[in-house]
Amino acid sequence: MDDYIKEFIEYFTDPETMFEITFEQYIQSHSDLLQRNNFEDFQRIVKSTYDKITEIEQNSNEDTQKKLQSTDVNSIQKYKQLLQLIYNCQHYNCDFTDFYFSILDQYINNKNEHVVNIALQELALHISEDKNNQRFIQYYLSIQSTLKTSKSHQSILDIIERSISIDKTEETTISDIDLLYPYTARFIDVHREFRDSMVYFIDGDSLLLSIAYHINVDLISYYGNTLHTISIIERILLTLYKQANRYNYKVLFFDCHYQLYNQTNSILSLLRQCLITHLSKNTNIKIYQFSSWFNNDDYLKLTHEEKPMFIFYHDFSSFDINDNHLLSKDVLEKLAYTYYLFGNYHLYTIQCHLSLMNKLILTETSVQCFQLRFDKQIPQDKIKIHEKFSNILNENGHEFENFSQEIHQNDVRLCLYLKTIHSLMKRDEEENLWKRICPLLILHVSLLIRLALVDRHLPSNFPLIEFSLSFNESINKFQKELSLTIASCSSGLSWLKISDLFDGRLFAFTIYQIHQSTSNLHFDSETWEIMSKSLEMFKISSDENLFHDLIKQMIQSNDITIASTSIEQENEIRNKPKLTRISNSFIDKYLEPVISSSNQYLFEFVEPNDMQTTPYQGRHHWHNYKEVGDEISRIRNSSEESSKNPRFSETAKQKRANYFTLYGDSLITPAIKDTQLEIILPDVRNSLEINNEVSSVTTTEKKKIRRQQQQQQQNKGQTMRETINEKIEEEKEAKLIAEDRRIIDHVNKQLKGISSDNYFEIINCINNSLISLKTPTNRLKLLQEKLNIQHEYFKKRNIKKEESLRIDYYATLIEIVHLEKVQDPFTEMKKYMEEIIDYSPFDTEKWYRFQMEIINSRLPRRKQGLPDERLPGLIPDQWQIRFLDAIDQQQSIIIVAPTASGKTYASYYAMHTIVKENKYGTNAVCVYVAPTKALVNQVAATIQSKLGPVFGVFTRDFRENIDGCRILLTVPHCLQILLLSPQHQKWCQRIQYCIFDEIHCMSGEIGSEIWERTMLLINAPMIGLSATVNNGENLQNWIGDIEKQRSILFKTSKTREVCFIEYDERLADLNKYLYSKGELHSLHPIGLMDSKQLTTRGLPKDFSLSPRETLQLKDALDNKQIPTLTEYFSPNWIIERTQCNEYSRLILNQFQDLIKTNQNETIDSITNTLNPFRSNEFSYPEAKPISSLIVEFMLTLKEKNLLPCIVFSDNRLLCEQMAESVANYLIKSERDLRATKYKKQIDEIENRFEQIEKQQRKNKAKRTTDSPNRRHKNDEENEEDIKTQLSGHEQQLLSGILNECTLTNQRSYDQSRVDTFLEKASKDNPKLVEYMRRGIAFHYGNVNNKGRVAVEALFRERYVQLIFSTSTLAMGIHMPTKTVAFVRDSIYLDALQYRQTSGRAGRRGFDIQGHIVFIDIPIPKIRHLIVSSIPDIHPHFPSSVTFLMRLLQLCSNTENKYKQDAIHRSLIALQCPFMKQSINKQELIQIQLQYHCLYTLHFLHQLNLVNNQGDLVGLAGLPTHLHYFEPSNILFVYLMNNKLFHNLNDDIEIINILAHLFTNLPWLITHEKYEKLSSVRREQMFNSKLFLPSISNDIQQLINSYNSLVKNIYGCYIQNVIQQMRLQHNNQVSILPLSNVSFDLSSDYDNGTFEYNLHHHYSQQSIHSSISPFAGLSGLTHEKFMFNYNSSTNSWDLAYDLNLSPRIVPFIDISAHDHTNSAYYLNSYALDFYKHGSERLLITENQLASGDVYNLLWDFCLMIKSIETSIETIIKHENTQIADNEDLQFFQPLFDKFSRIRQNYFTKFYKQYPDRKAI
Repeated sequence: MDDYIKEFIEYFTDPETMFEITFEQYIQSHSDLLQRNNFEDFQRIVKSTYDKITEIEQNSNEDTQKKLQSTDVNSIQKYKQLLQLIYNCQHYNCDFTDFYFSILDQYINNKNEHVVNIALQELALHISEDKNNQRFIQYYLSIQSTLKTSKSHQSILDIIERSISIDKTEETTISDIDLLYPYTARFIDVHREFRDSMVYFIDGDSLLLSIAYHINVDLISYYGNTLHTISIIERILLTLYKQANRYNYKVLFFDCHYQLYNQTNSILSLLRQCLITHLSKNTNIKIYQFSSWFNNDDYLKLTHEEKPMFIFYHDFSSFDINDNHLLSKDVLEKLAYTYYLFGNYHLYTIQCHLSLMNKLILTETSVQCFQLRFDKQIPQDKIKIHEKFSNILNENGHEFENFSQEIHQNDVRLCLYLKTIHSLMKRDEEENLWKRICPLLILHVSLLIRLALVDRHLPSNFPLIEFSLSFNESINKFQKELSLTIASCSSGLSWLKISDLFDGRLFAFTIYQIHQSTSNLHFDSETWEIMSKSLEMFKISSDENLFHDLIKQMIQSNDITIASTSIEQENEIRNKPKLTRISNSFIDKYLEPVISSSNQYLFEFVEPNDMQTTPYQGRHHWHNYKEVGDEISRIRNSSEESSKNPRFSETAKQKRANYFTLYGDSLITPAIKDTQLEIILPDVRNSLEINNEVSSVTTTEKKKIRRQQQQQQQNKGQTMRETINEKIEEEKEAKLIAEDRRIIDHVNKQLKGISSDNYFEIINCINNSLISLKTPTNRLKLLQEKLNIQHEYFKKRNIKKEESLRIDYYATLIEIVHLEKVQDPFTEMKKYMEEIIDYSPFDTEKWYRFQMEIINSRLPRRKQGLPDERLPGLIPDQWQIRFLDAIDQQQSIIIVAPTASGKTYASYYAMHTIVKENKYGTNAVCVYVAPTKALVNQVAATIQSKLGPVFGVFTRDFRENIDGCRILLTVPHCLQILLLSPQHQKWCQRIQYCIFDEIHCMSGEIGSEIWERTMLLINAPMIGLSATVNNGENLQNWIGDIEKQRSILFKTSKTREVCFIEYDERLADLNKYLYSKGELHSLHPIGLMDSKQLTTRGLPKDFSLSPRETLQLKDALDNKQIPTLTEYFSPNWIIERTQCNEYSRLILNQFQDLIKTNQNETIDSITNTLNPFRSNEFSYPEAKPISSLIVEFMLTLKEKNLLPCIVFSDNRLLCEQMAESVANYLIKSERDLRATKYKKQIDEIENRFEQIEKQQRKNKAKRTTDSPNRRHKNDEENEEDIKTQLSGHEQQLLSGILNECTLTNQRSYDQSRVDTFLEKASKDNPKLVEYMRRGIAFHYGNVNNKGRVAVEALFRERYVQLIFSTSTLAMGIHMPTKTVAFVRDSIYLDALQYRQTSGRAGRRGFDIQGHIVFIDIPIPKIRHLIVSSIPDIHPHFPSSVTFLMRLLQLCSNTENKYKQDAIHRSLIALQCPFMKQSINKQELIQIQLQYHCLYTLHFLHQLNLVNNQGDLVGLAGLPTHLHYFEPSNILFVYLMNNKLFHNLNDDIEIINILAHLFTNLPWLITHEKYEKLSSVRREQMFNSKLFLPSISNDIQQLINSYNSLVKNIYGCYIQNVIQQMRLQHNNQVSILPLSNVSFDLSSDYDNGTFEYNLHHHYSQQSIHSSISPFAGLSGLTHEKFMFNYNSSTNSWDLAYDLNLSPRIVPFIDISAHDHTNSAYYLNSYALDFYKHGSERLLITENQLASGDVYNLLWDFCLMIKSIETSIETIIKHENTQIADNEDLQFFQPLFDKFSRIRQNYFTKFYKQYPDRKAI
């Protein structure tokens, strides 16, 4: 019972256990443990658990500095969950109540403030949830006087005090709920989740409000406008669409949210209804509107049907509640409170993830936002939502619709205006004012209908117009009524332009113009017709004086007040930007289209010495380039290190060669294969040639055939060599026959010694012999004997006929039929077939069903194809022959084929042609590019074994033999360094082939653009390999365009061809299972889906079914049109796999037809039939501690022979914990076995051992007496004799690892190789090696190289059989396994990673089938993983400021002999980006790239980083070495140049500046919470500051001056790009981006009219052409856009969608603002680590994810090291110059400071991570 209770408590205290709903269910199902008879045991174990947690926490603190107060993050969670457990137990046993309060006492009196805080939170929670709970109130009052609290607890105490106050109705505030139900938020890139999700929800109200608060949107002036906000929302929704190239989201609107803000600002009401209507009617987006989200039946039904992966919303926590320009403080607080409940409800009740729009950074390849997770569910009785909402229903209003049609106006806006005006006029009390306002509104809608959008971009400076309170109320009432009219209107008129329903600035400007006109203001005839006829509807005269008189009356009545100033016309002719003319051959060639005379009106070139463009020189002006060294030289050169000590040089080389040889042998030595039941049918057409077997054809007949073939050859006689070859072949044949006879004799002898009843031993004996037999005659003889034995065995009806026995019987029968060439197997083999299917009389349909269902993945395959000498030992498929031919023709190749299909052979054949055949000369180089260092090392080892030491390695950790190698193995970053290195251009010309493995990484997150750049920079054919690319044709077209451009620039006679090969057949099926309660429950992939998902998305491109799954789907379809198995497969007696695949496609096509024709009922019926949960046979996921769950899973795999297995989890700590759990279980089992099963044997051995020792002691004593001073040689020998007298089994029983207690495969591994790997890994990885000796291992990035290699190699040896790994084993690593398991959900587990990792199972040549198991992963996530399509490769913007600097350095500094080649490759890098494959963006990208280059050159010249020849000068080299940190590298040099760091003497302050520049991890926190936390930390002296301290005003001014320069220069860049685009496509700027609704009307107005003057005199579009006419409605100008600019504003308000990411526009927002101009506090982890050096504190206090800390700190370390090295190199170089070098005075103090900082930081880093080798 103790173990049962311990497991129960362990489950609750597991920090990874997620939802409380699981707790409640688990307690209920284990309520027997809580009975009184178990209470004392329960108490004891709880106290023991509490003591254990406390002990762990105290021990973890011993390594921390004395002043630091910290608690392990897992311990905190365990403390919390233990207390919650005891509280929940009270519901089942009242004895637990007193026990709960006694434990609560221990928490309250704990010395650790974190533990006290947990107790107080629990108290506050229970008192606030039930204010009548007297027990908790009394308990609090009883401890109140003795309670020792600090300021950090005051907020919780305040909640308790308020909760027990007299006012029981007081509502919980947002601050209270935040403390009681806290959350954690991580700012990460979730692009893959947005891309791969089947469906996610977007909250429409929070999206609308967040954009309403956009810094450039004006909804306040003159009652706002609707179109600008909607245009931005369309841009956002379009960008989200482009993540997946489909609408995988639904937009939801909840009236309970609207109720909170609908009374505040009428334009928001109108805007909301316009948005809902516009998206519903004019786009393909699904829009839903609900009264509430809380327990709303309709909404719950939708969530059940759609099963959203996550909901995307804004929680308003980042809004400044004191900024009430749009919404009041009270409304913002209510919104924040409601969305807090909203998020918690969706996480726990809807069970979907939470992604926030706060601080959203959105591009087509990136979605950076906060992901939220609450610690605890808010009780539903605490959720109070305002749901009352009443619509005022308008009357029918058909008369207005008919009227609109009569005057030929199909635009619904006129009808809506007239209906609203009519409704309000009927009930408005102030009739006179309405009579004046109504004509103005009718005029306004008439102008909206008539005016082109570009003519409504009005001057921002027209005189102020003020309206009276009554006027304001009337317009507000009109806007609200108009929104209700839209909601209730079902007109058949056109709704296309419903998004443009009100334009306040146009409304006010019209009034101003009417007032200003000296005579009556005239309108265009079309406008006038609409207006006059509409006025007639209300019996209002439409004479010419109407509007002039109305305005005059309203001015007199003070309803309108107009300022007396006049409009100042902005000058259309602006000063052209003056740009420094930078010129060299590369720049001139690339910018030739831009600097032509036709573009000179956009900018003006001036000479560098022109006073107007004098570069900003800072405080120190540089006249020459400060040499910072080559980037390659900074990476450790292992060759140089060994050569420094010649004595050990050769030894080191030999050791390394031996190591790679050992590692390589583990890669190319065939691993253990699960193919013993594989059934191969030889290809009868080529059996002689293909199988190399001795067939029934005699030697004489073969000689005849050869002679006939030889006679057909002209001029060729039989040579002596051919005669010799014949004799050799005859001798081989004779040897084979003799060997086979020997085997037959041997097996007959063995069979005589086996009892006839021992069926399994007999069959094993025969099977082992059959493997070695080569001649068909002897095979047939032995097979017939086996068949007879099987026949006799299967005749016994009472035996258990296991599946494997039936498969083996089937395989025997098939081979006999094949060898005997049986003509009619159905007749001749009928009795055997009946026994196999266990059915008589024989039924053909059941025979075929048996094959599909039982034989399944082992259905026989026929050997096809011919051997190819280019792939020795392999018969290639046709698609493989295609890539071999393409390599021979030196073509570029893109290969998209499933994992383990054999695409890697292309790599090795390309390498072979270069190294062994010397096809391209002895100096040629092949480059292999992999995404990870692990894959680089693996390929290096393989090459060592296949081709010898011909390779070099270049990674960020080390480099070796780059110049002398024939094959370079590298990663993209390092290849880019080589290609851009001026010193290595001669080497670059040696490249003859470049292989890019795992090219889908081009679509990754950070740094993925480097893949594209390297492909552009090489001048050689490339091979791209991937299993997961959906748009391979696009890639082929792109590479083709590159080859064409190369052909032009390099003037080759022929353009290199590009071969695209796509192969989608997996040779091994992947069976999928759910694991629960010791069983693997089969999962049919279609059983997880439903009709809505399938009709919306369809099946993935690479979707396939196994034979058994095909049969199940066929049965579920129950379609009479589908042929029966007999109809389809007859007359063949067996189903070959190729035939089965064709049948599978037929079945899938039938299913696809149902999907295409939207037959939802039928689809749902099929999916329900295949649903694994249709019966309640099992529950999933199993509620159990992961430590127990994973042990049981291991035992299940062992029992079902499904080892080896790789278990994947993204949690490194969890990987270690699971390995530890399995190892501990085996160790405990070993102890138990020694104490029980083997106790008697061990006692006997020990007794014998003791007797021997006694005898030896007697002998020794005798010898000592005889010769007291002599040590006898026999003494040592006798001591060894004791051990040698024990057998191996006896030694194992005493001190070894028992066979039952290890997972190692005892029979198959190479012991010497195993020992070598274990020895190499043991020094740095003792715990890992201990686990490996039991066949268990863990694997992740922080395990050092020797440990990782040992794990990989020993797994291939099958010594290690169970690995717990992160995704480090997902990409490309050769790790064939039977089973892959996924444990627990993670944001990083997406469709791409799922395909990569599951591809480890069922690899070609190793397994017939693979197995995928899901453990404790939610069903919606499993569905998402299986159903998600293979993603497209997305392009990146190819250039950046630093990349351009590196190209300039390449083209300027390359040796003249290779310079032209370097220039051509640089041109291609900018001329042929992958982005140009998008037809819609071709022109924009080309123009943007060219102008970006032009203005960046000017920017760099202004910063004194380039001269007028395009050469790098001054400190330009330093930012090129910091290119990973754009654009902070540019600002850093700017600050350095201004002597900022010279003036800072405090290292902490310098680190703070560096952290502001080079880290960017925002907190999601309110200003109020920030103030409280900061105050608590100041008082309590906490370890981490949490938030980066603000920088001084002086430093801020420096940064502002830099940003001003950026905005001035790149503002002109933006203008020029858009001006150029508008020259060619000006009509596109007035089209909404998603709905494609055009507002580009004709501007052919009547002369002299109001509209005419707007177009010709007032429209700002020609002046502010960069600004979108949609944004012009808010009065936005180019100057205002740039003034408000920050890196999160995007290009939403520009006329064209430009990429304005910080790499392109190097603006640095030190305060991390978002598009609403809200600033975010940055996490101070880098600064905090410098102070305390504790990883644990960063996890506990800074809330960093444990898996992220190491990489974040290491990147910061590398940055500091790079700066120090650069300055050191400059000093060394300066010391070689003139004697009195003043520049040294600048650099020396900098070096001293950064060297000191680097040393201190690295000291702390290596203390925390001692296994990491120092740089």
